[in-house]
Amino acid sequence: MKLQISKVSIDTLSPEKFVDEYLKPEKPVLLTGLSNIDTEILTPEYVKQNFADESKREAGWYDANIVDEGCITIPEIVRNVMDRQDMAVRAAPMRLFMQPGGHVTLPHYDGNSLHGFNQQVVGKKRWIITSPNTPLPNIPFMFAGLVGKNFNYSEEKHDFMEFETNPGEILFLPRYWYHEVHSLGEVNLNVNWVCTPTYPNASSILGKREVEIVKLRKTLPFINNIFFPDKFDNYGGQGKTLIDTYSQGVSSGQMLGRLFREILSYPKLFILAKQIRERANEFSSNNFNIK
Repeated sequence: MKLQISKVSIDTLSPEKFVDEYLKPEKPVLLTGLSNIDTEILTPEYVKQNFADESKREAGWYDANIVDEGCITIPEIVRNVMDRQDMAVRAAPMRLFMQPGGHVTLPHYDGNSLHGFNQQVVGKKRWIITSPNTPLPNIPFMFAGLVGKNFNYSEEKHDFMEFETNPGEILFLPRYWYHEVHSLGEVNLNVNWVCTPTYPNASSILGKREVEIVKLRKTLPFINNIFFPDKFDNYGGQGKTLIDTYSQGVSSGQMLGRLFREILSYPKLFILAKQIRERANEFSSNNFNIK
């Protein structure tokens, strides 16, 4: 079913209301009316000069060790979430995305069970986000969609939302929500803050998949070097504490069932490998390719 995202002015939303209506239910929301970023300073040129350190660059963003940096002030509603006792925050919780118009991400959800707050700074983005209750098929052991170039979202199969973000708006994207993002305009610049709940949520299809995969990675650590690009020992910024918490309710039978189901997806992966590789290459080649 095609759904409508809630759109709420930041001036009318108290931290308590945000927690009750969006954070705890893990429901996306688009917050409007933010003025916490000085766009006269935070320009693409400024980003190149201050955040183009290759040691901070990962798969499509620059991680930053800061949450407040002169021209960037973390919104109060975001700070309140990151300060909660039930949220794990990594050492570098802020990420900067900068892409040219026409850039499209692979459909994916964020690893490490991340909640994300994505603020539009320059340009517009078109989002297609899909509920973890009706997810896209997954690349085995990964967090990206096992779909080809001509994939279409089905109102019969998927609960999804399609919308745009404009400067001064921030999207709360809860963990496990698939997202495909299209950059509109000549230049697209976003600031993104992330954190991981210290408790699992296996109530959705992808939440259940995640805790089973965490159990699998903990029990058979050798597979981390085979299938997974991320550093498992620092999962969600807390590592072992979160790994133990997320995996404790998963039986050995569930874990082995997950291993079997992931392996069963390989034939489809082989069929779609060329298309997925082409989309991944397009994604990587456009990152920070701003003239």
